[in-house]
Amino acid sequence: MAAYGRWLLVFWLGTMGCASAPAREDLYSRALSLNDQGYQYYQQSRLKLAEGKFAEALKLNRLIDRRVGIAANLNNLGVIAQEQGQAAQAQAYFQEALEINRELHDPAGLAETLNNLGLVQFSLGRVNEAQTAYAEALENARLLPPGPLLALSLTHLGDLARVQKDYELALNYYHQALSLAEARKDAGGRARGWERLGRTFLDLKDYDRADRYLHDALREFRRLEDTNGIADTLKDLTQLSLAQGDKPAAALHGKLLLEIYQARGQEQEAAKLIDLLKAGGVKPVSSEQ
Repeated sequence: MAAYGRWLLVFWLGTMGCASAPAREDLYSRALSLNDQGYQYYQQSRLKLAEGKFAEALKLNRLIDRRVGIAANLNNLGVIAQEQGQAAQAQAYFQEALEINRELHDPAGLAETLNNLGLVQFSLGRVNEAQTAYAEALENARLLPPGPLLALSLTHLGDLARVQKDYELALNYYHQALSLAEARKDAGGRARGWERLGRTFLDLKDYDRADRYLHDALREFRRLEDTNGIADTLKDLTQLSLAQGDKPAAALHGKLLLEIYQARGQEQEAAKLIDLLKAGGVKPVSSEQ
């Protein structure tokens, strides 16, 4: 997917040559179509429908033992599982995908899967495991022409540095990722870079710079219709507003974010947001209330 974070594969299945038999070609084509349908549903935040399409594609790819397709579908299912708060299931999907990509000696597949796996470890507070995964992802990404996988790996290493309060190192990683995005004219990558810089300046209590970066990121993510980016930035802006004691702004950003979580069926994230708002003295309000 476009925003740096979980990495969804769209056309990966078509990169490994042609099928030799009509029946195989038919299953292969159907798997491609299902994967594409799943991606479209994912973009629309219809996670259950996306999950179903990716699962069907996985079954077909297992039938014809298309290893690269199996790995791609496993990664996509892992992304869905993690967004639904099913960390253990996500880790199992990513681990199987990793084994296949090691078998294939595929640096792009390895970088993508290791970033996904590292994100699960990071979300579970397993910082050392996440560090190991991201470092290996970076090694593999550097074997490829500079692109989004390299920027993704740098961004995730920046995230680790930030939570460890090594802000100088975090900013260094984020600026490297942002430079890559700007060189490639990657609007989504640029917006993600702004969001990460805004989040870091929020941690540093440099609220003016945080506000500028985050509002720039939100405008761009909205233009790109990037739901993940919008949600991440609204969460940052909610926290920024609470830190500044601006309860009306926190209520507004929180309301918009809560509606995204509810539309996507992300109940755990919605509950955490409600607790955050209540702790800041803000009454959560959404369209479902």
